[in-house]
Amino acid sequence: MSAHPIRRRRVLAGGLASLLLVGGGAVVAFRGDDNNAANASDGDGDESDAAGASTAQVTLKDLEEREELAGTLGYGETTDVSLSANGTITALPALGTIVDRGQTVAEVDGLPVTLWFGDRPFWRALGADVDDGPDIAEVEANLVALGYATSDSLTVDNEWTSATTTALKKWQKDQGKEQTGTFNPGDVVVQPGAIRIAELPSAVGAPANGVLAKATGATRQVTMDLDATKQSLVSLGQAVEVELPDGTILQGTIASIGTVATSSSTDPVTGKPTDPTIEVTVSLADPSLAGTLDAAPVTVRVVTSAATGVLAVPVDALLALSEGGYAIERVKSNGTTELVTVETGAFADGWVQVTGDVAEGDTVVVPK
Repeated sequence: MSAHPIRRRRVLAGGLASLLLVGGGAVVAFRGDDNNAANASDGDGDESDAAGASTAQVTLKDLEEREELAGTLGYGETTDVSLSANGTITALPALGTIVDRGQTVAEVDGLPVTLWFGDRPFWRALGADVDDGPDIAEVEANLVALGYATSDSLTVDNEWTSATTTALKKWQKDQGKEQTGTFNPGDVVVQPGAIRIAELPSAVGAPANGVLAKATGATRQVTMDLDATKQSLVSLGQAVEVELPDGTILQGTIASIGTVATSSSTDPVTGKPTDPTIEVTVSLADPSLAGTLDAAPVTVRVVTSAATGVLAVPVDALLALSEGGYAIERVKSNGTTELVTVETGAFADGWVQVTGDVAEGDTVVVPK
């Protein structure tokens, strides 16, 4: 919170009180004697009738300060899905199709090309006579994941064995392919995870060699171009709230934070580059609650500071003192009031943390 909103009101301090309106509309008290506000709560403090003002109680609360950041709900950036095969594309998925491991990405010469998971593309034919390599482990990991072998029958490593050949032939049979026991790079498409088809730059009838589609991740997420100066507001794994355009609140977590600040646009007036930003990604606890929204503007709320189980009063109960600091006007048992100096802490939702000679349940004056 950048400013502490103090309402304009009268403050009694000592035998004579006068008012001064200062910047921001705060009222401070000037005393007619040498006493200061720190003595206002010692039993000899000033008294006034609290009638005509509303009151509130000192309450034990949890306070959280939040900052609102702009984000976009969607599926993230697109990546190229490439295919290196001989033949002709004979079928393509519809836009928006979600493709998981083992499912068909396209059809070439009437046969399916399926999605496998991996971190690297295949670059060579693989079989019983090839040298060891990490691409073999990638083949074996997918065959096990798809159920064509078990981890007991096929060890996932860099070595091609007879168990690898057996599992591959089972997969080839299910695909309607010739059971050669040899794997070719064009047999599958490799991506790190499930994908959603976003664009189809190739068409049915085109050669099956090149960019087959442009795809995003399969799960909706929120992306933010966060001002680089606000990077300290977020951390990996941090819980956040995401408000959708219809007011629905979803829970999320900071999933990634960019490390390079970029300025991708220019100010339309000055022509100068805009302030640099970093890309931040928020994963949703339950993406299905986001409905069918895509590329929708959302608000991301992050907690910038928190105070748990603290004494708090409405912000409007604070009084700014001429000598500095703050006080509250506490109602005594006889209906009169006394001025009590307090230290302020966290601010949130119209409440402020206070410490000093105050207790839970104390009644304080709040201007109407």
